[in-house]
Amino acid sequence: MFRLLAIARGVALLSGMMAIGSAQATVVAGADYIKTATTHYLINSAGSSATYTPSFIVIGADGSEPSENFGPFSISGSFDVERYQSTSSSSATPASSGITDKLLFTNANVTLNGAIHSFDFPSFFSLMTSDTVFQSEPASVGCSVPLGFIASCVTMPNPNPSSWSGTLSNQAISMDGFAAVDNLRAGYTYHIQASVVPLPGAVWLFASVLGLAGIAQRKRRNH
Repeated sequence: MFRLLAIARGVALLSGMMAIGSAQATVVAGADYIKTATTHYLINSAGSSATYTPSFIVIGADGSEPSENFGPFSISGSFDVERYQSTSSSSATPASSGITDKLLFTNANVTLNGAIHSFDFPSFFSLMTSDTVFQSEPASVGCSVPLGFIASCVTMPNPNPSSWSGTLSNQAISMDGFAAVDNLRAGYTYHIQASVVPLPGAVWLFASVLGLAGIAQRKRRNH
């Protein structure tokens, strides 16, 4: 029993070491929002796919269909989700990580297997409309800088904007969206399912070692 307790303490210690960089709130440019957490997600390829819509379809002189593959393409890879909280909230404190007003996708390493056109993963802020639901912000359509980093942003309207929405929990994320390829109508319509990357076995082994080290240290103190 004491050995299991020590191992559990080792896991807790390890978790604390791993969370130092992500759980501590940091102030972003402009002090409009504080980052309260960062979580890494791994895409479920079996449940994620995208189809391509071209701006034009060129039909052969003989009426033949185009040879280009429009999908669906399976999606693989990973990305981070950063959670932000507004500093204007009455409950906004460096430790209040339970409230999320915006999301930001970062460190995206995403591949559309078999696709020939580039795919741009969302890189602007997403607005949380409830505890679990998010969507792209209107300002993200044409603004080249994420909302909140500058006081204002004036751009020409984009006739073919990217957009996305989905649901988020601590363990999983599901999102649907359209990633524009040009300013006409070309782009990818996609669905992505992803989950938190589990700790590898080596990490749990390391945690066990920490726990056993605690047992040995306690025995030496008792003697």
